[in-house]
Amino acid sequence: MTDAIVRLAAPEDESGLMEHARMLHAENGLGSLSEKKALSRIRMAFDRKGGIIGVIGPVGALEGSIYLSLQESYYGDDWQLLELWNFVAPPRKERAGHAKKLLEFAKACSDRMKLPLSVGILSNQRVEAKIRLYERQLEKAGAFFIYNRQYAGGSAWNTEG
Repeated sequence: MTDAIVRLAAPEDESGLMEHARMLHAENGLGSLSEKKALSRIRMAFDRKGGIIGVIGPVGALEGSIYLSLQESYYGDDWQLLELWNFVAPPRKERAGHAKKLLEFAKACSDRMKLPLSVGILSNQRVEAKIRLYERQLEKAGAFFIYNRQYAGGSAWNTEG
């Protein structure tokens, strides 16, 4: 287990978070990456306008990050925290426990805000390990499926399990 500490991201973390967004897209991207949109989303969290980002590591050397978006349900007036990403930067084997620590941060945010937390896995890399981690931490509530992903263009998905 790790003694990593999750802290709130600060504007000084912007370049590191953008690097995480690029690595996330390279690993899980479905469609093209809009750096402008990713940066806008990151800055929303800095401005406390509907997002929370937790990070592990010092400014300039982020080891992991999690983005929680505050959103209304699409079918009602209730709010929730929706995990947009939970990412641990390579070398992952040297950072065992970071993904769990980031999930614990998300759960603590959910507890403090008294809002449900929804998380998911949209990937085809290390999926089984990710599922096992999430199943140990959270209540399972569904699955994701994709059809015609080839029409998304620019998808970097490969066939690693």
